[in-house]
Amino acid sequence: MNWNFFNLIFFAFFLAISCSKNRNETIIKGNIPNLPDGTLYIFKESMLNKLDSIPTSNGKFELKYKNQSNIPEYIGIFHIDKKNVKRVFGFPTNVPKWGSSVFMTDPLIEVYGSIAEYKPTNIMPPKDVIFVYSPKLKIGEQTTAFFNSGDPIFNFDDATPSIINIIENKVKQYPFSYYLLDKINENKNSFAPEQVDKFLKLFKGEITQSTTFKNLSAYNKKRYTEKNTSLPSLENISGEKSAILDSKYKKHLVVFWASWCGPCREEIPLLKNIYSKKDESLEFISISIDEDKNAWKKALNEEKMDWKQFIINGKDPNYEKIQMHFRLNGAIPYTVLLDNNSKILRSTVGLSSEKDLLDFIDDKK
Repeated sequence: MNWNFFNLIFFAFFLAISCSKNRNETIIKGNIPNLPDGTLYIFKESMLNKLDSIPTSNGKFELKYKNQSNIPEYIGIFHIDKKNVKRVFGFPTNVPKWGSSVFMTDPLIEVYGSIAEYKPTNIMPPKDVIFVYSPKLKIGEQTTAFFNSGDPIFNFDDATPSIINIIENKVKQYPFSYYLLDKINENKNSFAPEQVDKFLKLFKGEITQSTTFKNLSAYNKKRYTEKNTSLPSLENISGEKSAILDSKYKKHLVVFWASWCGPCREEIPLLKNIYSKKDESLEFISISIDEDKNAWKKALNEEKMDWKQFIINGKDPNYEKIQMHFRLNGAIPYTVLLDNNSKILRSTVGLSSEKDLLDFIDDKK
């Protein structure tokens, strides 16, 4: 037997196993001279979701995080010193006027150089919380794509040709980017199905085998036949299923909300005011995406909205049909105006002012 050949095969197998084990590992290293001694925490998506921690000394630290998924995650760091002062990290990007509190789980993230304090806009932090910018980072390809694309390009009410062109060029530049795939998936109903197909064809490599890519492809295929699918009935406050739209009205204002959504609750007094003065040809409808029916019913009892109320969530088999028909991407409050043929006239995301909502309803707009 050729033992050299056997050893070579064994070594290759061992190397493949080792690489597979370390593939989803992120090492976060730091050398920040003006960081006080204390504890560094790593979190996923939100600082409330802490993953791990490590003591810091002389501004130096090294922390390993094992991602249990093959899909890159969004993680960040914050620090609490020995005086219990919390430092919340922000990171510079290459997108004008946009910074990020998270990066992605590349194999190596290095944070180095002195941190600088800054005051965030529209936030009044407690006295024991300091916001700091890290001036220098060494990052991998996923974070590079993230920091060179950024949320601003997806901050739109209407996917105009210029916005679509920007997104296409970003995907061509970063065809491996899970961030871009995530954002296209989040906003899928803002694009025509033909456009989503065009986006999908631009991605290359292992990302095309990801669950997100496959699910988006499957969802988008269904959109081509959505026009031939009837709108499902939904559960109302009495626990009965009934039709969403009443054909006797000329127009329908549909508001998607949830009991836990602060801006949604803030908008309700405005909706009530406009409802009390609305034209009789306009139907008001609210659809909650609450998973907890009791929380929904409690909110309805508190808010006392005198128009049609429905509930549905992502676990309901009909949720996809609702998503497709109303072009719901998930961000709420989401408001849609339809004509009496169930055609969407316009839509908007976010908290509205009275003027904005009146203009939104206006036939002439």
